[in-house]
Amino acid sequence: MLSRVHIEAISTGVTLHERFASGRPGGRRLILRFARLSGVVLQKRTLSGVDLTGSNLSSAKMAVSDLSMATLYCCDLRDADMRGANLTNADLRGSSLQGVRLYGARMDGVDLRDARLAKVDADGLFRVWSVDANRPRPQAGPGGDVYQGVDLRHASLKRARLCNARLKGADFSGANMAGAELSHANLQGCTFTDTILTGVDLTQVRVDPGALAQCVLDPDAAALEGAAEVRFALDEAEAWVDSGGRRGAVADLTDRDIRPVADAFAGRRLAGLKANGIRAIDVDFSGSLLTGATLRRADLRGAKLCGCDLRGVSFVDCRLAFADFTGATLGAIVKEDGTEVSTDFTGANLTGATFDPPTEEPAEAAREDLALAC
Repeated sequence: MLSRVHIEAISTGVTLHERFASGRPGGRRLILRFARLSGVVLQKRTLSGVDLTGSNLSSAKMAVSDLSMATLYCCDLRDADMRGANLTNADLRGSSLQGVRLYGARMDGVDLRDARLAKVDADGLFRVWSVDANRPRPQAGPGGDVYQGVDLRHASLKRARLCNARLKGADFSGANMAGAELSHANLQGCTFTDTILTGVDLTQVRVDPGALAQCVLDPDAAALEGAAEVRFALDEAEAWVDSGGRRGAVADLTDRDIRPVADAFAGRRLAGLKANGIRAIDVDFSGSLLTGATLRRADLRGAKLCGCDLRGVSFVDCRLAFADFTGATLGAIVKEDGTEVSTDFTGANLTGATFDPPTEEPAEAAREDLALAC
């Protein structure tokens, strides 16, 4: 954690840099290499051209800041908030961006290639700088030199602008790049395991053959054709809840792609929903009753679960990166035999997920629904 002295020194440095960037007298460029800046707050600041080489900026708050032409070479930016930031022509080579929030960031011309950095230690010897010891093994180049690609695993890159970006060797595994602009970007040598690339024009992108085989692309014909069937199942599920099980039936959406009906889930009464393995990326469930639902192995990255009643829900092995649980109710439901079933996140990926406990308890009228959900 930054001390008060460090915070004041950084604040002064940033203020002087903003004078420098705007051409006002008395300014000075901020050069702060290998600094420990974890959790620093630099939102809505003008940091164009700043040099933060090798610095630890994990969990930093830099949303809507101007970082154009900034040197962020081999920085630790894990879990940083850079939503809406301007990173045009920034140098991010070798940086670790696992779990970073880059929603709506402008990244035209950003450099995300491999990098190698050495630092003189206390003994006067040069040692290779390691950004993140837990990252995958780096690549070995000619002559034994070690290069570390940019780590963007599970990053939120929705609508990010990466036109003309140099991304050779970057790892986008699990990242959400929905709606990103990638025209003329070089994606050769990149890893795209389980990467979300919906709504992305790939016609002018340089990418290795077969590299996108494991990506999540736009819904296929089968998912589109099944949209009406899903809507009918949801109506039947609500009838089942409202009638105490006398009409309708529990919805079974196991292994379905429900993205074509993403607008049909908010405010629903879907206690006991069976939805193991569903693909529900960015789907809005806000305000829904989902008590006792089974969502094992579901892909719920970016899903909105705000204000939902999630007591007794199984999220075992779910992908929940950047899901929004604000105001959701978590906890246990009681089965008819008296046993309790709690909300279960065992094995779930919760990178960047948002939690905020509700201010009120759910209405007592939901008790019958809880029994049916079991």
